[in-house]
Amino acid sequence: MISIAPVLLLLSAAAQSPPIPGSHGVQTAAEKVTEILPFSAILLVIGLVFFGTLAISRISVKLGIPAILGILLLGLAINVKYTVFDLGFINSLHTVSLAMILFYAGLKTNVKAIRGFLSFGIWLAVAGSILTALILAAGIWFISSDTMGGIEFGFSQLGFPIALMVGVSMASTDSAAIQSVLEATGRSIPKQLGKILEFESALNCSIAVLALAVATSFMASTVTNGHGTVLRAEMIALAGRLVIGLVVGIGMGYFSRLSIEQLVTDRSQLLMLGLSLALMAYGVGSLAGQAGFISAFVTGVFLGNNKYSNDLVSPECVSEIMLPFNEMTEIAIFFIFGLISTPQMVLSVLPIAFLASLILMFVARPLSLAMLSPISPFSAKENLLLSWCGLRGAVPLALGFEGAEYIPKIAGIDPIIAHELVQNCEGIIFSIVVFNLLIQGITIPHFVKRLHLEDPLADQLA
Repeated sequence: MISIAPVLLLLSAAAQSPPIPGSHGVQTAAEKVTEILPFSAILLVIGLVFFGTLAISRISVKLGIPAILGILLLGLAINVKYTVFDLGFINSLHTVSLAMILFYAGLKTNVKAIRGFLSFGIWLAVAGSILTALILAAGIWFISSDTMGGIEFGFSQLGFPIALMVGVSMASTDSAAIQSVLEATGRSIPKQLGKILEFESALNCSIAVLALAVATSFMASTVTNGHGTVLRAEMIALAGRLVIGLVVGIGMGYFSRLSIEQLVTDRSQLLMLGLSLALMAYGVGSLAGQAGFISAFVTGVFLGNNKYSNDLVSPECVSEIMLPFNEMTEIAIFFIFGLISTPQMVLSVLPIAFLASLILMFVARPLSLAMLSPISPFSAKENLLLSWCGLRGAVPLALGFEGAEYIPKIAGIDPIIAHELVQNCEGIIFSIVVFNLLIQGITIPHFVKRLHLEDPLADQLA
């Protein structure tokens, strides 16, 4: 009950969520629903949603596709106009979910787990993610331009920066999705490969957040007069947020360690304390300088690589206890993005999204891994498997939502073009994730077997 209570509390507050710009029609429809339905009926809807996600997860595994893909499609099948979830509330829940995911990613950034190939892990998570994002952005920019007869993507006003925003949103990988796929098929991979994938997934979440901040700053400077001055100001502000996030994160890390050592008398208390610390880290970072996501991640890293005098607590214990709530927040992200998407929005960008997903899977990630292969401690076959194990999950969807919702706030952009851009970006990101999960999610187990890299005695991804 502890893990579900905060989410139920947030969900039940949907009727009181403030409207957001451009959502008056949907807001009104949602308000009508909440006026008609009693509070008990709203809770029933919430329960049905959680039950439905669980049922869809089970069915998806039996069909041999990642469970999170089924949840994403479930959200797509539900029209937000006829639910108790208005768009203002969806935006708030999305922010909380992303903060919790980044906190857990920090917990899983375990430096000790990849001793012997730590430097390669950092290069893979940082340089590999950035290279993948740049190559994907260049591909999206090309195939959606007039040269390729692409969709109206607003390039006449924004150019490459909007494609870069989509590219960096897709920079983060999801080792949990890979674990789910392997467990469902009874496959396993060598322990070291599993650890490096987990480390990459944990660290590149924060890299993607920073890269998205750079991309949105680039967008703002492109539209506004005095490009260089605006970009310089945006980058100075970003550097300031990064410093604030690091300072707050480290400070909250020390406070968290002290709290755990002094307050925890039973392991069951770690979940509530962990949730409290994650939300406090995000809140303090946001209030101090809009650095909530960074501070939440840094706090998680501090807790995940610490030693505790309390015998009841270890970094592995904290991450293990936080795992169920992290899974629920990831489910929330998938469901939310499916909820705000519409079939029309997805269908209008399907051709470009399919081509972009092929670029991501067959060009961007393999090429970035090939460029890093000289410093890789793994064999050619293992590097090939690493290049194919690049499933995208909740973080790309959450960052895509963040980036797309930033577009209308850019000073000087045409509101009509801004609306088209938001729709196109969210539709492309949604579709890329779907194609990625569908194609790579189904084929990873067969790829492992084909490369003769199965390791039945090895541990699954932790």
